Amino acid sequence: MSNIAFEDLDEKKDLPRKRLRERLTAGTFSAEWTLADWLVGTASVTLAVASASFFCWSFAVSLQSPDYFQQAALANMPPKLDQIQTGSIDTSNAMPAPEIVRLREPTPEDYQIVMVFRNEALLATRDELVRVKVGSVVPGLGSIRTIDAEAGSPTVVAENATLRGVANTNAKP
Repeated sequence: MSNIAFEDLDEKKDLPRKRLRERLTAGTFSAEWTLADWLVGTASVTLAVASASFFCWSFAVSLQSPDYFQQAALANMPPKLDQIQTGSIDTSNAMPAPEIVRLREPTPEDYQIVMVFRNEALLATRDELVRVKVGSVVPGLGSIRTIDAEAGSPTVVAENATLRGVANTNAKP
């Protein structure tokens, strides 16, 4: 073979490079595709690959830990705490409660038992109805020590007096 044959092969190898160089310097990549077409095509392929990657990742995570996404969503949510139950009440904007004004302080004789249920009792005076339980402080009676509904007649023992209710005559023996 002569040197001419090798020169033809070298020119054939360099031909694609020359064409690419000509296309790049000419400003268009192809006669049919403009630069905008190439950008849109590249963005579309990148989006498709990213979407497929995200789908594969989320599918693999859901197989490993089925509750992962639910726990992640709940972890990012602010807790909804009831302010009354937690004790964190904003008292600066609290609505004022009416103050009880009595003509005279009640005495133990003013109270009567309306109802006793579980460990609580409803006591009444002429002007008020009071719900009490053991430890409550009631004006005129003082601190409530015991509440008993099982002794035949309801009994409320306070610091200053003991209140007894009327016996239930309708109770079955």
